[in-house]
Amino acid sequence: MFHNPFSVGIDIGHHSVKAVALAQKKESVELAAFAEVVLPPLVINEQHNVNAEHLLSAMRQIKKQLPRTARHVALGLPDSAVISKIIQLDTNLNNDELEFAVAQAIGSSSPFPLEELRLDFFPLDGAEMAPALATLPYQVFASRKETIDNRVAVLSKAGMKATVMELQTHALLWLANHCREAERLEGIYGVIDIGQHHTEFCVDPPDSMAFHREIAFGSSSFENGAPGRYADDNMMVFPATDTSDAERFTQQLADQLRRQIQLYHSTHPRFPLAGLWLCGGCQSQILEEVLARMLNLDIRWLNPFQRFAVGRKLVLEPQRQYCQFGVATGLALRGALR
Repeated sequence: MFHNPFSVGIDIGHHSVKAVALAQKKESVELAAFAEVVLPPLVINEQHNVNAEHLLSAMRQIKKQLPRTARHVALGLPDSAVISKIIQLDTNLNNDELEFAVAQAIGSSSPFPLEELRLDFFPLDGAEMAPALATLPYQVFASRKETIDNRVAVLSKAGMKATVMELQTHALLWLANHCREAERLEGIYGVIDIGQHHTEFCVDPPDSMAFHREIAFGSSSFENGAPGRYADDNMMVFPATDTSDAERFTQQLADQLRRQIQLYHSTHPRFPLAGLWLCGGCQSQILEEVLARMLNLDIRWLNPFQRFAVGRKLVLEPQRQYCQFGVATGLALRGALR
């Protein structure tokens, strides 16, 4: 399964950097290490540009908390930093012609000049039928060179190497699928990742590419909720809220999610949601039974470490779910299976 002793997933957010290292142990996957380092304000701006000096300092702190030989990294990119497009291309094109056609298609729709972008593309399901088809759908991704290159350069200076670049949404869906199979759940489950300022909603329906929406609502949006703080170990924690505060936050979250769920059902009527996985660092602010009742869905917390064996040197707090490590864990899984 693993091509290297360790697979590391690194999630670079606006407020912190989170890393998870997984190791192959015989027939199981073991949680080898995890770490979170808080970033100073404005290390990453709204255009996804990074302050390399501050990010490098955080990466070096992360590296010290990982196994010495854990250098190969699957790095996450925010969905809003990536242009995603499906295009139809002739099946008789050679590689050079494919690259030219993809560049032309992205160049005509991108707000950025083509020379400022990095591109990746691959044929979608049905490639085996290509000889019998005139055209074939290709998934194309594009992101600004500055967005990718600066992050890769910082990793390199910290002694690590980015071997996989993946969308954060895809990382969450990798983890959710792993957990769904482990629990043998039936039906379609979406993932909700609740941050301080934004909430990610994503689903992986069988009939199409991943459905994703970013909602401008997070733990700091609740007008009566107390803000989160960081403990001495750099882990995000939220102060306990009384039931009425948590219920109001849950109701506001349900109102935001209901619109996106209706949109998903309108575009994927054959694959209705059976439930939602919740992750992010705001467990104390959400009442899952209230959310389940308001949305009429099965609601479960996506504890990313629950389905792995734990290394001997690690100690997990029994009452803690570590849900803020969802993206990093999904990235580590993705890197292991590359």
